[in-house]
Amino acid sequence: MGHLRHRPRLRWLVGFVAAFALVATACGGGGSDDGDDQGSGGDSAGVVDAADCPVKEVSSSTAPTNITVWHAYVGLQASTLQQIADAFNASQDKVKVDVQAQGTYEELLKKFQDALANPASLPDLVLTEDTTTQFMIDSGVVVPAASCREADPGSDATYDDVLPAVTSAYTVDDVLWPGAFSVSMPVMYVNKAILAQADVPTDSYPQTIEELRSVAEKIKAANVPGLKTPLVIKVDSWFVENWLTGAGKPLVDNDNGRSGLATESELVQPDTTRIYEWFKSMIDDGLATAIPSSSTGVDEYLALNAKSSAILIQTSTAISTVAALLEGSVSKDQLGGVGIDATINTGLDIDVALQPGLEEAGQGQIGGSAWYMVKTDEKLGVPAAWQFIRYFLQTPNQVTWTLQGSYLPVLKSAQDDPTLQKEFTTTTKGKWLNTAYQGLKNLNPDFPGPVIGPFNEFRAIMRTSLDSVAFNGVGVKDAIKKADTDFQASLDQYKTDTGG
Repeated sequence: MGHLRHRPRLRWLVGFVAAFALVATACGGGGSDDGDDQGSGGDSAGVVDAADCPVKEVSSSTAPTNITVWHAYVGLQASTLQQIADAFNASQDKVKVDVQAQGTYEELLKKFQDALANPASLPDLVLTEDTTTQFMIDSGVVVPAASCREADPGSDATYDDVLPAVTSAYTVDDVLWPGAFSVSMPVMYVNKAILAQADVPTDSYPQTIEELRSVAEKIKAANVPGLKTPLVIKVDSWFVENWLTGAGKPLVDNDNGRSGLATESELVQPDTTRIYEWFKSMIDDGLATAIPSSSTGVDEYLALNAKSSAILIQTSTAISTVAALLEGSVSKDQLGGVGIDATINTGLDIDVALQPGLEEAGQGQIGGSAWYMVKTDEKLGVPAAWQFIRYFLQTPNQVTWTLQGSYLPVLKSAQDDPTLQKEFTTTTKGKWLNTAYQGLKNLNPDFPGPVIGPFNEFRAIMRTSLDSVAFNGVGVKDAIKKADTDFQASLDQYKTDTGG
């Protein structure tokens, strides 16, 4: 794979020079200043090196290597991950996996940041949100999957089978960083009965946000009893990101952050204004109910179930939740531990379609989380984590991850699995998952979305911005201008913090 473009270490996460030096030592690297910096400056992040992943040593070891896995899953995702880990532990005696929940993604990331000052406290494998790609690279403690691929040529068949949109999403400077992926996509949930009452066709669905508005106008004009607004949508950054990515529009400079550290915001552009104006007009015209970004409940799902809205745009990982609501079998597990106090309507005629876009439906970027191997004090931790990753990527486990965890299969061969095919063609939940999977297959691998250092800060800025439009009467122009200013400040700060 060759040399990796030099990346800075996140000195600000460690806080003190001595603590930073400890991390650098544990990572087998140091503050190289060889003048070959093609990135944003600072210390060398090393090279793609098979020596970082001595897979043969794990295979020949007489004692099992114990590894720790940190995650932020809840409900069915958490229990399914534990199930797969238990099966892996029982299948061999070289590696033992200890799966540990770390609360929310924000709490997991904070604990990981704190652990950088003490490498002995780091996990061997960390499953972080899709927003953390740049941060994980810059942390200096992650061994790219590319290193293990070099050490384990037998893995090529597996990774060649991963959908191109998935590997491209997590490839920076031509280097694949995480070894495994928990993938989701935004989809559109539709109450077909309400559309039929409004004389809206149900054999095809809107392809663009303008077509979605036209459908919403027809539904509203039909005065369907009990309907509050045609669309319900929770305020979040990801639908803006998806629509811009789907239209091939970058959010930042340097090839959307994929050929160099993102340092300049490109948020201010005509398509951002188009999205904001669509969002504001949908609310102002009574065509959409916005759920505040701060909401921690399941209000948007309940609005669809209560028939107060006919259309919901949400993640494909909600498919199990929505299906359970329809079956009347919803549990706290499926709601992520959240209880509900509402009448549940079962047997509704709900369908799932690809999310409308700026130009066509189903275009955008993947969401979910990625599995990063961490170089800790445990010499065999990385290759042991690699063994678990290889197991997780086996087709039967991908099928389990899809059918129980609602994450989409990342292997092209998974679509031919008889169990998955039966589910995809015979059950409601399976058919919906198949719709999302077809969208995943069709994503453009040549434009997979942005890589941003302060990605979580960006999303917080965008949520606040959209909230201000939805609930505080702030105009589109002013909201975008403030979001852009705040985002640029975050990019500047990240560049400074990383020594860029």
